[in-house]
Amino acid sequence: MNTTLDQWEVLRMVVQMGGFTAAAEELHRSHSTISYAISNLQEQLGIRLLELKGRKAELTEAGREMLTEVEPLLNGFTLLERRAKSRSSGGDSYIYLSVDSLYPYERLFAALAEFTKQFPFVHPILRQSTYISPSVEFASHGAGLCIAQRSPQEPLSQPILDVRLRAVARADHPLNILGRQLTQVDLLQHLAAMIEGPLRNESSRQPRNPAQRFLSISTIEAAIEAVRSGMCFGWLPLYRIEQFLNSGELVGLNLPIGAERTLRLHIISKDMDITSREQGVLANLFGANRSPEMI
Repeated sequence: MNTTLDQWEVLRMVVQMGGFTAAAEELHRSHSTISYAISNLQEQLGIRLLELKGRKAELTEAGREMLTEVEPLLNGFTLLERRAKSRSSGGDSYIYLSVDSLYPYERLFAALAEFTKQFPFVHPILRQSTYISPSVEFASHGAGLCIAQRSPQEPLSQPILDVRLRAVARADHPLNILGRQLTQVDLLQHLAAMIEGPLRNESSRQPRNPAQRFLSISTIEAAIEAVRSGMCFGWLPLYRIEQFLNSGELVGLNLPIGAERTLRLHIISKDMDITSREQGVLANLFGANRSPEMI
């Protein structure tokens, strides 16, 4: 007779709980049922798997080796059952998420890490871009949730984070060497780094003066490096350049107004009717259930 996964699961629970009585309570079975499953398993294998030390049941050396080999099967079967249960209840197998690259990486992956702990059977598919358009992400890229700078005027949107941008240039940039409060004329004489979204329209770029010469850049990382090179100035996310400000490599521009800008990020759901429990949990991990924070 072949052993069953249930018998091995009973063995694992007895070891985890330290005894037959506690395992029976955890599995909602009788003590005799647990005892029979273990006895039957040992008889089928012809190997003693457990031994009693005081009142605690512990694995023998042979039992430890065999349970170690079978545990991947138990874990895989448990995951399969949970995935099937999720599908039968209408849960997602995948969640498509589009995130503006302005959202901090550490927050993004901390939220996804916690989500995968709670829903190991649901696979997040992540797409990142700058100045993303939720309507485009929903229609063309299959996104179910978006984190975006601009929110559609509908109830399926919640502000989650305010990100400060600071006007900066390298310490030896001409704008910093002037040693006085800057004017608009001063700025117009120098190249500005402008972070452009993929749509190349006014809704996918930073505010600008039409007379300003600018370098169009598609990523925040590249904009930071461009400013660090000394070729241009720009408004950059403060939380990403603090180390360069602290070291003195970058210096905040002495502007009478507009030295700081704030961009608000929203979590946006595609459709209330198809928003699953999993998507709701993920949205809350990003902050949909609390007031927006400023960084």
